[in-house]
Amino acid sequence: MKIAVYNIKGSTGKTPIATNIAFDLGYAVVTNEKYHILGDIFPEERVMQVPANKPFPRFPNDLDVVFDLGGFIEGGTPSVASALGQADIVIIPVNNELKALRNTIHTIEEVSPINSNILVVGTKLEKKDKASGKWELGDDFQNIKRVIHSVTGKEYPILPLKLSKVFEAIFDEEKSIKQIVNEGGLAAYTYNEVAQQFSDIYTFLKVDYE
Repeated sequence: MKIAVYNIKGSTGKTPIATNIAFDLGYAVVTNEKYHILGDIFPEERVMQVPANKPFPRFPNDLDVVFDLGGFIEGGTPSVASALGQADIVIIPVNNELKALRNTIHTIEEVSPINSNILVVGTKLEKKDKASGKWELGDDFQNIKRVIHSVTGKEYPILPLKLSKVFEAIFDEEKSIKQIVNEGGLAAYTYNEVAQQFSDIYTFLKVDYE
């Protein structure tokens, strides 16, 4: 499977999501970012960096890859278009901030003609719904959902990811969130919700995951 993680807006959670997926699923991780830390946390044979102005190679069907993408489609960033064109699904992370939401709408508009199989992930969620205890019913998530569905006119699937320090820990410890949780102790309690949210993402993607 090939998964692209992309938004024209930075700081929405692209690299942490792509990195956690690569750790959990054992995928190769490729990027068009000139400055990245992927080579510091993954074996050399699992990482590829392609300049933004060059297209990614067409990867074999049996090679599982997650793309960590930056840059723009409009204006001709060949690396982005080449990744989106071969991805089975595009994950677009967005947090509940006006600029992020606006740029995400533009991202969806640019991505959908190339790849219409889109999953939106609401990131940096701070509050769940008190009555139900569900993140997808919290105010931040509901506003993300409302804006995207009303502006695009399409019911794109949207899944939640809470704000958590564990996204820093995956780089410090060079492990996935699930791996950190499985070590037990306080981390198992503190980060279990985020691990479950990623499990829900994998269920949506229909990938093998234990």
